[in-house]
Amino acid sequence: MTLLRFVVVADSHIRFPDDDIATYPSNALLVDRNRRVVEMCNRLKPEFVIHLGDIVHPLPVEDGHEAAVQLAADVYVQLEVPIHYVAGNHDIGDKPDAMVAVPAVAEENYGVFERYWGRPFKSFDQGGCHFVILDTPVLNSGLGREQQQRSWLEEDFAAASAAEQRIFVFTHYPPFVRAATEDEHYDNLGEPARGWLLDMCARYQVEAMFSGHVHNFLFNRHEGTDLYVVPATGFVRPDYSELAAVTPEREGGRDDPAKLGFFVVDIDEIGHNVRPVRTFGATNVGGLIPAVTAAVVEPGWECPLGVTLRHGWMSVVDFPTAGLDEFRRKRVRNDSLLPALWEARINRVRIPVEDLAPDEGMRRVRQLARRGLRCSVRSAGIPDMRTIARVGAVAELLERWELVLWPHQFEALYELQAELPDELTLAVSPLVPIGEESSGAHHFVTSGFEIGDLSDLLLPERVGELVFRAPAGVALDEVVDKSRQLAADRGRSSVVNVELPRGGESVMFDDDDAVAELIEEAVAAALARPEATVFLDGFVDHDRSYYPHHGLVDRHSNPRRALYRLIAASSGMARL
Repeated sequence: MTLLRFVVVADSHIRFPDDDIATYPSNALLVDRNRRVVEMCNRLKPEFVIHLGDIVHPLPVEDGHEAAVQLAADVYVQLEVPIHYVAGNHDIGDKPDAMVAVPAVAEENYGVFERYWGRPFKSFDQGGCHFVILDTPVLNSGLGREQQQRSWLEEDFAAASAAEQRIFVFTHYPPFVRAATEDEHYDNLGEPARGWLLDMCARYQVEAMFSGHVHNFLFNRHEGTDLYVVPATGFVRPDYSELAAVTPEREGGRDDPAKLGFFVVDIDEIGHNVRPVRTFGATNVGGLIPAVTAAVVEPGWECPLGVTLRHGWMSVVDFPTAGLDEFRRKRVRNDSLLPALWEARINRVRIPVEDLAPDEGMRRVRQLARRGLRCSVRSAGIPDMRTIARVGAVAELLERWELVLWPHQFEALYELQAELPDELTLAVSPLVPIGEESSGAHHFVTSGFEIGDLSDLLLPERVGELVFRAPAGVALDEVVDKSRQLAADRGRSSVVNVELPRGGESVMFDDDDAVAELIEEAVAAALARPEATVFLDGFVDHDRSYYPHHGLVDRHSNPRRALYRLIAASSGMARL
């Protein structure tokens, strides 16, 4: 049951529509993009809205700053619920950084902000929770305001903790973007303020922190606190388009409308749920709220399918930012698939066992398990002791271990079963060559039992599940039914792996309608049999190498039609 719903927006960067459109044509859209955000918030009816800063684009030292603030006030005054503002670097000045030419935060910069938006640090209570707004540009500045805020926060957190309130914190700068030990750069807090803030959050068991500034989604967890970086409503930071291994969208990645949006946050008795809402940069003030938005924020449904994450979903990318971080290189984990998983409420993923290999991979599985993600790992061949130890270290967080073997290797499991983690469900999937039977050799393989006679199958009792293959073109309801019966006859459960449609070895399959139809069929089959476990074999476009085909999201991690068909079918909404 939802106790409280609020909305978090960030980085509106409001400026006058004719300002610098020669450099970036999308600047002409910023006011209407934010008017549309206000309209969507009003129809979603949260208890309140929190803006994470960079409300306007002109800096406090620029002549047009206050005029832009008045323009922003005219936009956000249309909200029908209270709004609370966080101070961003475009609102009061940048954090101290000797390598950036923009003037840093200064006492004289606060006048306009406080006149329009109120105190830059404050707190309030609602629904049994405590909400804390912090001024992060001032940290490490040495201004008197910094010490005032530190002293105030100590007392504020202590009082909230004594009252047994759940604490949520809102900042402009995130403490870090990938690791608490990373070097300082343009997008994080420097020491000693970073350590102080993180220690405070740990000491007082802050449930979540929401930050802006980066204009892209990121998720971290530190000492029990969930750390979210919220997408922008105005434009995307183009340097972060380096995370995608494809040509950037318009304006060098700055105008990537599918990445624009905000968070709807639902707090319940035991935690909170973040619902990412994409605005797609819409400017159609007065238009209807998209059906997909209504579905994404509607409580009471979950996706019945899991997905196979073949592409990297936690890869660390090094990239430069010319001008802003002229002398540094950022190391950022690519979290861009998470919003798509979360908006579709996909709680099951199937990953290769190699994802657990680095310590960071194990930490990531642990972090996301706290947010409800259930991972199945898949390995090929008889596992060695190192792989067994790797899986065993996180076995309590995994849903299953899928062992892909040649049929003649099944017998080896009898000798190996004593070494495998007792608490983990084991599934077996036979390796299958792809190609004509008359061919003398096969370069390509897949896996999974086919519907047929399994009477000769011999497996140790430790194997609890059989993985079946559902190639494109088969009736999925029939495969799910028959595989369940065949597995039950062997005293086991079934897992069905639904392969996305594809063409030939070198032919791109880009029929998005066909992919969407398959998704709808798979959801119907899974919903009709809630005890079934059904995975889609793929999630992201496979746009190079062999058997290229479209998925549910493209290589920018932006949604294709199939993702919204999945949401519609899973939630019971009308077809999208």
